[in-house]
Amino acid sequence: MTRRLLFAILFVLLALVCACFVRLNNVPTRIELYFAPVIATVGQALVVAFVVGWIAGVAGALALALRLARERAALAKRLRLAEGEVRTLRATQPAHAR
Repeated sequence: MTRRLLFAILFVLLALVCACFVRLNNVPTRIELYFAPVIATVGQALVVAFVVGWIAGVAGALALALRLARERAALAKRLRLAEGEVRTLRATQPAHAR
């Protein structure tokens, strides 16, 4: 409960800082994108760049986590197969080798 409350407070503070930043940097700027020009304030452009970078970072971290989860599942499958092979070999060993 306190973790969620802390996250909510942090989110509200970040939103307020962004709003103040946009308000202080209200000089209009023309941004040329590949497909269309956009007119935005400096503050808006920087906040959008920050959010896009944050989303890209989260997407990269998620992709890494998914890749590691797939690798872990593959290793677990190989471990089960190896343990089964060991059990089979122990069960079929000759009497003099025990």
